Amino acid sequence: MRLTGLTITDARARARPACVVFDTKIREVGPSSPVPRPSSLSVILPGLIDSHTHPLEAGLAMLFLDLSGAGSVAEVQQRLLDRRQDALEHGLMLGFGLEPDRLSEYRYPNRGEIDEVIAEVPVFVYRVDGHSAVVNTAGLQLAVAKRPGVKPPGVEGDCSGRPTGVLRGEAYERASRVFKHRLGPETVLAALGLASRQAAAKGVTTIGALVGVEDTTDEEWRVLLDGLATAPVHAVPYLQTWDVDVPRRFGLGQAGGCLLIDGSFGSRTAALSRDYSDLPGNRGASYVSDEKLSAFLRAASEAGLQAAVHAIGDRAVEQVVRCHEHLADRGPETGDWRLENPLRHRIEHAELLSGPLIERIARIGLVLGVQPAFEKEWGGPDRMYSKRLGERWRNTNPYRHLLDAGVRLAGGSDAPITPIDPVAGIRAAMERPNHGETATGDEALAMFTSEAAFALSRESICGSIEVGKDADFTVLTADPRTAGPCEVVATFRGGKCVYRYESLNEYLRLED
Repeated sequence: MRLTGLTITDARARARPACVVFDTKIREVGPSSPVPRPSSLSVILPGLIDSHTHPLEAGLAMLFLDLSGAGSVAEVQQRLLDRRQDALEHGLMLGFGLEPDRLSEYRYPNRGEIDEVIAEVPVFVYRVDGHSAVVNTAGLQLAVAKRPGVKPPGVEGDCSGRPTGVLRGEAYERASRVFKHRLGPETVLAALGLASRQAAAKGVTTIGALVGVEDTTDEEWRVLLDGLATAPVHAVPYLQTWDVDVPRRFGLGQAGGCLLIDGSFGSRTAALSRDYSDLPGNRGASYVSDEKLSAFLRAASEAGLQAAVHAIGDRAVEQVVRCHEHLADRGPETGDWRLENPLRHRIEHAELLSGPLIERIARIGLVLGVQPAFEKEWGGPDRMYSKRLGERWRNTNPYRHLLDAGVRLAGGSDAPITPIDPVAGIRAAMERPNHGETATGDEALAMFTSEAAFALSRESICGSIEVGKDADFTVLTADPRTAGPCEVVATFRGGKCVYRYESLNEYLRLED
């Protein structure tokens, strides 16, 4: 096959007219003959990579109820009512994308309000950040069924102590696991298929797939891994368990993912070194001890596995860095990773950072999995981050300082928290609300190509267009590093076209 267009061979290269010859691998990259006018060409770039997705949840958000954009409790109720029959057929209802801060009542719906529209089966509605939720009465009973009469930490109560249905922290995590265990294999596979097809339609050829929960059974792991293995895009699985024997048992090279060290800004559970500006006295939640975290990092390193954990607040990130520093200083027992980090251990999100903390991250060589779209959604002086953090919004996602310090940043979406859309992610990294923390176009593109490939230990086979690498390409109408409209024309994974936008066929110059 021959694909002709303005070709970007790597994130720091200019787009030049070229012809790429490929089968499953790239066989030749050279000038096209004759050279067509650049204005008539599409842009061919290395297959885009989303290094941090939750494909099961992203697919479930498409299968079940999307509550994004809801503006009132009444609208939430109506959307639930519209899907009532589906809830009865599934035996449960999941909702995604709820933003209580954007409801006119500026609060969560309570369980009684959900009971008014769906009472017969359990309902679980995720806050948009995936770190708190609200359930109806049946959902609450399901969540506490194993310990009747005992209210786990995080069950919010009203002024009389009665549960409102809002769950945070331990109660939220427990309820989320219970609901996921009720999903049948067919639902899981359907959700993974939807998410992977959505990824392909957004130009993605590889995803970091964060899946599972701590008490996932081997049978459930196999369903998840089988679903990822048959997806049209390549998936690098991160099994979300503290037990490193699980990924080893399945022959994987990475452990963890969003293993929670803390929560999120939106749910006020991200662990901060100072109080939340809109809730004095609250500094968020630290979910694990140094002992537990260090034991996980040590076990992963001794097993030769890359470790990834979730930390958003500065207090949580400092804990992760501190534990890495402790292990790095141990010397021969675990190997000296100082300035190298050969296993490419990751921190996911790492949103609130100080200068000294950035220096420590750089010194150890930790890789950060970042989500530029978060800033577009919640960053700046008049959005959620500033409400929660006050002037500390200026220190969220400090890409310029991180890049200047030599920290490697792998781009992702955290889908379904924000949609899988690397082109939007590239633009978001370049167009920050805090202009002093923007990335250049080349740096932003690298986040979703070469740096993401490095974070997934796949740079030898993808992340750039080079002879011998997998034939992974994203074909766009324009260079994503420049201003103006930019749409996905086609996506090729391993030489196979896994997505084509028929309305833009005139951009695709493909020959057998």
